[in-house]
Amino acid sequence: MQKINRGHDYQNLENAILKSKSYGLNVCGHLIFGLPDESDEMMLATFNRAIELGIDSLKIHPLYIVERTALANQFKRGDFVPISEERYISNLIKALSNLPSNISIQRITAGIENSTLLSPKWCFNKQQSIKKIRQELYKLSIKY
Repeated sequence: MQKINRGHDYQNLENAILKSKSYGLNVCGHLIFGLPDESDEMMLATFNRAIELGIDSLKIHPLYIVERTALANQFKRGDFVPISEERYISNLIKALSNLPSNISIQRITAGIENSTLLSPKWCFNKQQSIKKIRQELYKLSIKY
């Protein structure tokens, strides 16, 4: 929690999802792939846990670094290396290959097209990333 500067932990998140679901609300989960020290297995475990919690839709995107943040300071010191586009797409494809049909995908990547983006530079061109993701999904006969 401290490493990514969040004001809540996993248990808070799980409680909020389950409480929302108990009221009959639809829940959209937001997953960020490429957090500090996150392995490929951890990314997929997070995806699977979101499914187990009964979320209704997902927005998935890579972690990117913008100016004037704690993560920017870590990046500038060389303490954090952001996820590569290849690794992001590989994990995204693995996740989407196991997506239950009742869960919709609202986002498969994110981008920031201004000068505050420090890294990864591939996040600057969201449309190019979407094209690459679609090409990989097409190989598996998955449409997005």
